[in-house]
Amino acid sequence: MLKTILVPLDGSKFSETTLPLATAVAQTTGASLHLVQVHVPYEPEALLANTPFQFEGVNMAEYDAHRLEQDRAYIGELGQRLRKDGICVEAQVLPGLRVASSLAEYADEHQVDMIFMATHGHSGVSRLWLGSVADELIRKSRIPVLVSHPDLDAESGMPAVTHILVALDGSDLAESVLGAVSELAHATGARITLVHVVALVTVLGPRILPLVQHELEPELERAAAYLERMARGLRDEGLDVDTKAVHGKTPALALPELADRLGADVIAMATHGYGGLKRALLGSVADKVVRSSPLPVLAVRPAVEG
Repeated sequence: MLKTILVPLDGSKFSETTLPLATAVAQTTGASLHLVQVHVPYEPEALLANTPFQFEGVNMAEYDAHRLEQDRAYIGELGQRLRKDGICVEAQVLPGLRVASSLAEYADEHQVDMIFMATHGHSGVSRLWLGSVADELIRKSRIPVLVSHPDLDAESGMPAVTHILVALDGSDLAESVLGAVSELAHATGARITLVHVVALVTVLGPRILPLVQHELEPELERAAAYLERMARGLRDEGLDVDTKAVHGKTPALALPELADRLGADVIAMATHGYGGLKRALLGSVADKVVRSSPLPVLAVRPAVEG
């Protein structure tokens, strides 16, 4: 059961796109929402992006103190608005030069169960969220991170989650995403499709190794049997679970296409995994899916990596 949800914000409308879903989940589960903004003091590189004379004669300490008050007013007003809907909300502004590190430390300290965040957003001249913040947070934290895509409509926000596509590869590491998937599905009522992509081409260093055609059918049969075994445990929890073993050039290409074809709302996967000697779901696959799919991605870094 989700008890604590962290929503990182930066003052922009886009950073708020995960709020509708986070709010809905909090109302369903009774989880508390932690709205957090990391206040980064004015950055020299941001100043250099402007005209050389823009800040001439400005007291930068006063300027930054004013920005800090703006941040606190913004996050406080947002928290107050959500509390009127009966949601338990903690709203804080954190100091810090490294946004991802500050968020990761906060999440650990407050025993956050899941992080809902946009991959980028911006507010004002010197405040900027980039995809690299989400990437770094996924690498630093063991907490599941649900990231929304830059193409998401900032006004309407993240849509309701009704169908979660889960990428598996036959490994314990890849299966580490299932706990977070179960929690999200219970919280949203979403159905689940477990997917194993049998890669037709594997790259090992300088070598490209194609899957021999006569090996394809046995591989798909093994993948289908494996997915059914994984589905049993989730079905025992009362969840609606389907399975699909497919083949594709690479998992990174096949997963977004399959999600679109099946009408999934979220793609879920571990950031590392392995499956057999040559075909694998690796952290780089998760990175590519986050960047290439218009859908939100639920990413989980396994507690133990091999």
